[in-house]
Parts: sequence; C-alpha cells; structure tokens
Amino acid sequence: MSKVKFKRGTQTSREMRRLAEREAGRQARQESIKAFWALTPEERAQRMADNEAFQRINRNGITLEDLRNAENQGRSDGYRIGKEETLIICYASFILAMHELHGFDADQCREVLNLADEKVTYSLTSADAIKEVYDTMGLTLNFAEDIPGERVQETG
Repeated sequence: MSKVKFKRGTQTSREMRRLAEREAGRQARQESIKAFWALTPEERAQRMADNEAFQRINRNGITLEDLRNAENQGRSDGYRIGKEETLIICYASFILAMHELHGFDADQCREVLNLADEKVTYSLTSADAIKEVYDTMGLTLNFAEDIPGERVQETG
C-alpha cells in the first residue's frame, strides 16, 4: 500500500522548511561574497592564500579575477544579444504591420525603418525630444500596465 502524503496547500511542512533553508543559505552565500569583495585587496589576497579551494583553482592557472572577468563578459554578451534579438523582432513586426495595414512593399518598409533607425540613433537623444514627437503627433505610449490592449494611444 502506498503512503498518503498530506499537504497544506501545495507543499508539505517539510518542503516549506527545506525551501526556507535553501533560501537562507543562498542569502548567506551572497552576503559572504559581498563581504569578501568589500575587503581590501591585501585582505582578499590573504583569505585566498589561506583557502584550499582558491589554491586549487590558482594551481590550474585560473584566478578569481579571471572568473570575475568571465562573469562580466558573459553579462555584457547576454545583454548585447538580448538587445539585438529584441530589435530584430520589433523591426520584423513593424515590417509586417506596415505591409498588412498600408500595403507597403519591401522598399517602402526599408525606407521607413532606416529613417526610424536614423532618428533613434542620431536625433532622439533626450526625453524632451521624445515628448515633442508625442505632442506633435498627439500620441502617447503606455507600457506601465500589463493589461492587453493598445499601448499607443491618442492624447486627450
């Protein structure tokens, strides 16, 4: 006969306790890392010299600074790739919308997006300039709410 597992909500008390312990451990590790990087370079070097794990890593030719640089490079690469992918999706959706709504051909879509790209890159560098465009066109953007609907709305 199988055991019956009684649950409160979706987790047992044991599961909730273990989850809380893991979260406390994660927070403690993060605090420890922050405290380590707050030390002076001399104190960090002494701690690393005393720590067997750091000694093993250093024997293999990898330093803590190498790990930190790799982390920063990974973060930068991820941000760049995410930004590029987002822009590609936006541009592709604009091309489809212009074609479906107004029958734009490839040349017209290219002209519009290249002009928009030029405006973003060279012209619209401040919130005042963006506000002026919205005021001139009578449109506002609403990205504050997650409610489905029209994000571009008429002012007023």
